[in-house]
Amino acid sequence: MKPYTLIRSKRKTLALCVDGEGQLVVRAPLKLAERDIEAFIEKKAQWIAARQRRIAEEAARFKVFELVDGESILLFGEPHVVNRGDVTRVTVVDEHILVPLSMTLEGFAGWMRFISKKVIKERVAYYAKLMGVSHSTVKITSARRRWGSCSAKNTLNFSWRLVMCPRWVIDYVVVHELCHVAFKNHSPQFWEYVATQMPHYKEARSWLRNNQTLMDVI
Repeated sequence: MKPYTLIRSKRKTLALCVDGEGQLVVRAPLKLAERDIEAFIEKKAQWIAARQRRIAEEAARFKVFELVDGESILLFGEPHVVNRGDVTRVTVVDEHILVPLSMTLEGFAGWMRFISKKVIKERVAYYAKLMGVSHSTVKITSARRRWGSCSAKNTLNFSWRLVMCPRWVIDYVVVHELCHVAFKNHSPQFWEYVATQMPHYKEARSWLRNNQTLMDVI
């Protein structure tokens, strides 16, 4: 049996979780016998293995990106393979991204920022009209900890790294920030407003939580 971290407290139930490092954490009542804890772990062995496998796969998928031939990166939620060659500009062909031999990583990030800006501004314009929301300017940032934000003066800020997310997730972030024009908080009223525009917003929130490491890919 693999080692695990045992945390005892006054809780009444036994709970398991697998942390971001793939380690098993067990939360147990103060007096629960260790043999009962291990029996429960054994019973959940398949679930534990699946969770650890998923975390390992995500870690491999979202390693730091290098601009080399054969490297993979997400574009609108789909993996694309980089091919460096005799081209004058970055070109997307099916599931491949053709990159000039002379292009640097900073230049490639600039290209992704350009694509992100174009798409995000289009989606903001679309949803602002649909929702009847008036906002200030739209800024594309290099933020690594926040996908989007709305200032007190209704300036909408979006991380260019959103270009790696599926389009329906980008739409959620856009709607989320437009809703902040009316509600500068995350009150129940705010989430009700979000739901009127995007009923399945919880799936998008879940995707962003599960893919937060995208912020550190490039």
